[in-house]
Amino acid sequence: MKYLSCWQSQFRYVLSALLVIPLMGQERDVVNITRHIGHTLDAEENLHYKVFTDIPNFESAQFFEINPDRFEARISYVEYTKTKLSKRAYTLKSLTELQFRLNQMSQITDEIRESYQKNLTYLRTKEVLENIPTGQYVSVKDINGKWVRGTLLSFQKEKLRLQTPFAVKQIPMSQMERINYREKIMNRPEWKLTIYGIAAFMGFGMMESWNRQTNPEWGSKWHNRFMGSIFGLVAGAEVYDTSMILLSKKTQFGLTPAELDKLNR
Repeated sequence: MKYLSCWQSQFRYVLSALLVIPLMGQERDVVNITRHIGHTLDAEENLHYKVFTDIPNFESAQFFEINPDRFEARISYVEYTKTKLSKRAYTLKSLTELQFRLNQMSQITDEIRESYQKNLTYLRTKEVLENIPTGQYVSVKDINGKWVRGTLLSFQKEKLRLQTPFAVKQIPMSQMERINYREKIMNRPEWKLTIYGIAAFMGFGMMESWNRQTNPEWGSKWHNRFMGSIFGLVAGAEVYDTSMILLSKKTQFGLTPAELDKLNR
């Protein structure tokens, strides 16, 4: 009886091994796509070789051998910063035809890879957001088409915190379609004197117009003129800062296929 129980226990181990080993072998059977591509087709190679042209926000793909005449492509893609998986079946014939076509094409170069980077911003959304300096004026378009504009306070836990004129708003990374910001605010100190002078003159002119309408005493007239000039100088500082922001080069990142198409037109 004890011998029978021991034999049953060993039989269970053997049966488990027979079931698990084929599965382990199946997972290890990654197909070498071509000699120059290797086992993994990346995003730049997919754009160059046009393998999965119908997969938006493609990230990478690998081919697995299920049996001698059945193969499976496992394709990862990004949807609103979330990585998802899709599968596609191939026969030996269809996979061989794909490999033959790829071998006839010119190999991708480093220069070609770099030229594709502008169309792959969706792969480095987090990196882009982490590298935006706090204090920048940022515009974010969400998945509902609404723009949120404000000063960047922080980017933590995959959420962007913006100080808008009325409140602090948090925008999850997964809800963004496009982000615009200025990497570097230009500085033209030689413009300050001109802008401040024009703003002070405009403030002086406005108060002079007020003097003519109200006809105050001589002392009040000069008081008004002085105050108008002071307010003009204060406004000039704001005009200068705003001008530097608006005239600085804007950086735009599309985070969805539709937004990338708009930016590339």
